[in-house]
Amino acid sequence: MPNKVLHTVGIMDPNSLSFRLSLEGLFAYLQPNIDYQDKIHQVKTRRISCRPYNTLGAKSSCGAIINRGAHWNPHYNSFFMIIMSKVYLLNDMVSFKAIDKNTAYAQMYELGLHIPPTWALPQQDNSEIYNSKSITPELVFSEYELFDLREIGREIGYPAYLKPQNGGGWVGVERIEDEEELLQKYNNSGDRPMNLQKAIQFREFVRSLGVGPQILPMHYNPYAPRSHDRYLRSETQVVEQKFLTPKEIQEIRQTTKIVNAFYGWDHNSCEILLGFDGVSYPIDYANAYPDSSLISLHFHFPEIVKAMVRWMLFVVVSGKKKRVDFAYHWNRFFQMAEDAKKQDWSYETLLKNYEKLADEHFETERFQEFCEKKLGQEFEEKSLEFFQSDDFFKILRAEVRNYFKYPWEIEPKLVHYENIHRLWIQNEREKLLSSQSS
Repeated sequence: MPNKVLHTVGIMDPNSLSFRLSLEGLFAYLQPNIDYQDKIHQVKTRRISCRPYNTLGAKSSCGAIINRGAHWNPHYNSFFMIIMSKVYLLNDMVSFKAIDKNTAYAQMYELGLHIPPTWALPQQDNSEIYNSKSITPELVFSEYELFDLREIGREIGYPAYLKPQNGGGWVGVERIEDEEELLQKYNNSGDRPMNLQKAIQFREFVRSLGVGPQILPMHYNPYAPRSHDRYLRSETQVVEQKFLTPKEIQEIRQTTKIVNAFYGWDHNSCEILLGFDGVSYPIDYANAYPDSSLISLHFHFPEIVKAMVRWMLFVVVSGKKKRVDFAYHWNRFFQMAEDAKKQDWSYETLLKNYEKLADEHFETERFQEFCEKKLGQEFEEKSLEFFQSDDFFKILRAEVRNYFKYPWEIEPKLVHYENIHRLWIQNEREKLLSSQSS
């Protein structure tokens, strides 16, 4: 009789009620009981509580932790830094703190990805420094060099986008049409360092969410007036299943997986513009706390939850380890970039070879074998049962009532999101029937 092993997956997400509740709900519904390497592996979840801990010898009962939002809480942050050598953290705190948008732009450009021309600009408003009693402005500004913003604008070209270097959710992003507008918008940008990036005329804007080696490309509309409507295909269409060609899907998935493996991120989003020139341009991909809310993702939401559960089951059951030196394989990527230049690789060949390194990082082949042999069709069927259950519809309704604040909009939004979810259920049923008959 095989020994039983109990694993605990910790869940912390202070900003997404639906994601947290759905992860807990799906794990509980599945009641994982996985026969792996002569042991029966059972998996449960618990929430990560904010509480005092003994700094000396701090430890966790969790085999893995889904840590979303720890960077907002220094108390959590320190605890995760202490235990990261013992627990599989999604994502680890070192890379999260070390990598910003400009680092990612520069390094992916060095690897040969199609990054649009981008300049980093100092903050325009330095009043905090001038007014500080503990800082000597003369010492600070003796190190500042004057620059000609007009010249930088001409080098980038118009139109362009002015956006905060540490921004998120498109807050503070301004489209710039000409030199006069650049000067005006920069002068009004405040105390946040900014980026100026060339605008790409695009045919499709794709946002991909990655969970381990699983990549889900989704249509994204940055022009939608409300952020929670940006994953709708149009005002009259929820989703379009085949808006990308197989080649485009492959390239988008490769790019997202490469970025995530390079930085050691298990959960990250990657925004890519498919230009009219046939080139795919990654424009925003240092997002290791990606929006994973039902309100935003609607039709796509169950797939992200399922992907996270698959990945966490694989991590804790297989005993996958995560190295704390997240940059350990950078030299291999950079060496491959040099080889590509010397041997004049095509872009397709370049991505294909980077993907091999990414798959090695994620142990993609072992993960796929685990999903096929240990989860299989039963996982898909039981997941569908959960997502069409009253328990999940309660989560959906709770999230809608939590997100929308005006009483008059709640009922229409409940109908809206329930109808979208029923569309996903119908689509999932058809997929399962098709797989069973094939």
